[in-house]
Amino acid sequence: MPLLVQICIVAATIAFVAMAVVLIRAIAQLRSTAAQLERTMAHLDTTIPEIERTVVEAREVLDILGTTATRVDGLTKDFVTTGSKLARASSLMVNEVVEPAVQIAALVKGVRAGASSLAGTFFKKRGADSAASNQGGNHYE
Repeated sequence: MPLLVQICIVAATIAFVAMAVVLIRAIAQLRSTAAQLERTMAHLDTTIPEIERTVVEAREVLDILGTTATRVDGLTKDFVTTGSKLARASSLMVNEVVEPAVQIAALVKGVRAGASSLAGTFFKKRGADSAASNQGGNHYE
């Protein structure tokens, strides 16, 4: 066999061995990757039900919060309505009771002052008349 053919056969054998070594390493790496993937999947298998339960609980909490928010909204509307009614009632009280009561009180005060003034004038005059009659004025006994 010629030397060139022998060198080519050796080179091809070395290349084939090198490819076999690389292929064996790649397969070993694939095995370790597959083992890691299997461990990850096993962990996910135990974790996914917990995540599903958590999602279900979160949905329930959100539903409860939605219901609570609706109730709070209703209560807020009730408070607004009640506040409005109270404001109208107090306004009615001021307009229909307090203002007329103040006017009546002013009228009573005016009547009292007028009556006092009239009574004072009447009693002064009457007192002056009886003083004049006691001093020997014209009177009939």
